[in-house]
Amino acid sequence: GAPIALSYPHFYEADQSFLDAVVGLKPNKEEHQFYVDVVPEFGFPLAIRPRFQLNAIIRKDKDIDVMSNFVDELVLPFLWAQDGFSEPSEEMAAAIKFGLAAPSKIASIGGGGLMVTGLVMVFTALGWIFWDRRRGQQGEDSLGMK
Repeated sequence: GAPIALSYPHFYEADQSFLDAVVGLKPNKEEHQFYVDVVPEFGFPLAIRPRFQLNAIIRKDKDIDVMSNFVDELVLPFLWAQDGFSEPSEEMAAAIKFGLAAPSKIASIGGGGLMVTGLVMVFTALGWIFWDRRRGQQGEDSLGMK
């Protein structure tokens, strides 16, 4: 198969020699960089704009007339593409907001639930103590032990 190389479009951030070998390339950061905006709390991308270029690596061949005048090795772009999204969808934004708010809400709900459970246990214990003492006093009264 033919040797293929991957690069940024228009040889953005490549050595100047690659640009000098091909006419018409104008690398531009805004148009040709690979861009990712990540939420630090999740490591989840808010925006991603992957851009790449496929290049054929052509070597000089004296036996082929057209290729006999080439430099020893030419990296020739033949396709560049981009994909991704520049901002999150409404559904993704809602999910991110929920994910950022969830830990504090869960802590509040969990703390409140534990507080209620603790109070129920305290009142149950106090009720049992009063009930046990009252039962003990009624037992003494019925036996005439006063």
